[in-house]
Amino acid sequence: MGEGKVVPMEGPVAKESVAQPQKMSYEQLENIAHQLSDQNRQLHADLLKAQETGFFKRLDYLFKVVEDVDAFSFDFYTKCVQEIETLMAIPEDLPIEENPNKD
Repeated sequence: MGEGKVVPMEGPVAKESVAQPQKMSYEQLENIAHQLSDQNRQLHADLLKAQETGFFKRLDYLFKVVEDVDAFSFDFYTKCVQEIETLMAIPEDLPIEENPNKD
């Protein structure tokens, strides 16, 4: 088989398609960086909200297992109770104010 020859295109269409992309100005890059930063903050907030929702949903289901103990094995019931205790325990390194509303 013969080798194909590349035929360069001529005319205005060829010049436009070969043109190099424009470099962005500092201000344009700065605007894009701010937009991405804002988008990142919003996505992080959405993630935290979804994690919080999932946490409380899981806690609801754990309590439903504890409420209907006869429907589950004792081992599963015990694991659910332990998980509730773990999830609801206040971390020891968290400072606790005695009365936050006290003036």
